[in-house]
Amino acid sequence: MAIEKAAFLDDHPGVGRQKLRAARTKLRKLVKEQAAKEAAASSKSLAERSPHAKESYDASEGEALATNYEKLNWRIISKPGGATVKPDEFYTLYGYYMQATKGDNQEERPMWAEKGGLDFEGRAKWDAWTAIKGTPGNKAMLSFVKSYYEFPAKALYTDTR
Repeated sequence: MAIEKAAFLDDHPGVGRQKLRAARTKLRKLVKEQAAKEAAASSKSLAERSPHAKESYDASEGEALATNYEKLNWRIISKPGGATVKPDEFYTLYGYYMQATKGDNQEERPMWAEKGGLDFEGRAKWDAWTAIKGTPGNKAMLSFVKSYYEFPAKALYTDTR
């Protein structure tokens, strides 16, 4: 390592020694930060990542979960013109489910809503479904189940009054 090769500079005062000491300090700091990141990543259990996370997933659960995911109390995001959409996690689930049940998206991308504005919800659903085009049905269903159990709790609305 370059720092070890430059250890002789410790005996000689000057700019070289200052640079060596600065490099050592920076290296110690980087090593310490990396160790802290690794410790934080390893200490995170499945329960901390998502309140619904499991150790393993089974695609056969997909049909039962499909009836529930649309009924969840999703957080609503306002868009221009009074339109509202749900979090990206909802549309990811929608895309995986549609890919698993109907295959690749053959529909045209929606543009206008029934009320005259842009169809943000329809476009988000279309984008999510088209993004996973070509994924086999069983893999899409497994991804749907995994995404269902691992989406973050902040995607759902919770009343804190």
